[in-house]
Amino acid sequence: MNVKGIGISLNADMVNGDLDTLERHLGYIAEAGCDYAELILHGLDVVIGGQVHPKRLARVREVLDKFELNYTMHLPYELNLMSWSKGRDYEIVFEAGIELSKAIGADTIIYHSSFAQLTDHNLEQHYFPKYGRMKREELFKLLLDEDVAMLRRLGLIAKDAGISIGVENNIWYDMKNDYTYGVHPQTVAEHIRKVGLDNVGITLDIGHCYLTSIAYGYDFKEAIESVLPYTKHLHVHDNFGKLYDAKAYMSNLPYGYGDLHLPVGWGSIPYTEVFQWLAAYEGIVNMEIEFRLYPHFKESVDEMRELLAGR
Repeated sequence: MNVKGIGISLNADMVNGDLDTLERHLGYIAEAGCDYAELILHGLDVVIGGQVHPKRLARVREVLDKFELNYTMHLPYELNLMSWSKGRDYEIVFEAGIELSKAIGADTIIYHSSFAQLTDHNLEQHYFPKYGRMKREELFKLLLDEDVAMLRRLGLIAKDAGISIGVENNIWYDMKNDYTYGVHPQTVAEHIRKVGLDNVGITLDIGHCYLTSIAYGYDFKEAIESVLPYTKHLHVHDNFGKLYDAKAYMSNLPYGYGDLHLPVGWGSIPYTEVFQWLAAYEGIVNMEIEFRLYPHFKESVDEMRELLAGR
C-alpha cells in the first residue's frame, strides 16, 4: 500500500463547537503521531445557515494551524441528498462543506451514502404527487438518477477546488422502508460510475463492510477487492460483526454489538488479510476510533504503522 498518511477522526458531539476542546482533541491526535485529523463539519460551528461564516472560520483556522497536521472533512452524518424534506438544504450545506474544505486545505470530503425513506405516508403525501403512482423499486431508480445528477454537480465544484469526494458505504439496522445504494460497496461503485467524475469515488469503510457482509450475506473479500479501483479514502476500525444496536455504547461494548469503532486488533476483522487485499490502495488510512478510547491512540498509530509495513 502506498499510504499518504495515517489519520484519526474527531468526535463531533464531544467537540460540539468548543474551540478549547477542539484544540485539546487535536492535540491527542497529533501526540499519537498522526499525519491527518478528520474533522466533522457539524462539530466546528463554521457553516451557519448554509454559509461559511468568515469570523468563525478565522477562529477555527487559528486552532488548526497550531498543529502539523493535514486535514480531511467529514460532512454531517444526517446529510442526505435523497431527503424529500431537506434535500435542497443538504445540498447547500454540501456545497458549503466544499468551500470550508478548500479554506482549510482539506483535499478529501467524506459523505455518507444517500437513502430514501419510502414509507406509506411519504409515498402518499410526498412522492406520488410529484412522480405519480409506481412501485417503490421504480421510484427508487428515479431518485438514484436525481442523486447522481446532484453528486455530479457537487463533484464538479469540488474538482475546481482540487478536492475529492468519497461516498461512504454505510450500515442500516432496519431497511424495511429505507432504500439506499450504500449497504453493498459494489452498489456504491455502480453509483459512482454513473457520476462519472475522477474526483468522486468511494470512502471504503472496512468496519461497515464487515458488519453488513455478515448481516446481508455478501462476500467480504470480494466486496473490498471489487471496489478498490474506485476507493479514494479508507476508514478503518474494528468490531465483532454483530449488526445489533443496544442504543448506548456502554451497553453495546460488553457484548460486542454494533458499530463499535474499536482500534484495529480489538475486534474480529482480519486486518492482516484486508491490507493484503488492499495492496494497490494509494491514499490516507483514517482510523475511526471511539474517542473515549483516546488513551490508546498512540499505540493504535504505532501498531497501524507496523501492520502497514507488513510486520
